[in-house]
Amino acid sequence: MTVEPPRIRLADLLSTASSLAAFRLEPAITRKHLRDALAVLLEETTVEALGGGASPLIPRRAAPAPDADVLAFAARWNGRLGGPFVEVSPDLLAELRADLASPPS
Repeated sequence: MTVEPPRIRLADLLSTASSLAAFRLEPAITRKHLRDALAVLLEETTVEALGGGASPLIPRRAAPAPDADVLAFAARWNGRLGGPFVEVSPDLLAELRADLASPPS
């Protein structure tokens, strides 16, 4: 029996990356947050295993903002998928993962 990876949407990936950056009290959402978020969503790791987090009760100076590369990634994949709430197919998931593994453009 073949087990398929969980189906995700771009909105899930972006929201999880944002949450990871906030959890780590970091000022920017980066490509690393996107890669870590994808691993969490695909159940390859857990937030706890990634470490380095802080309680949401700790006051923050400001919410993390996406860096330019993350904004470009989000726009590119939003256009490619036809919206943030469309499920990423297994074929496109491989391409999305490859995009995240490549250096920023």
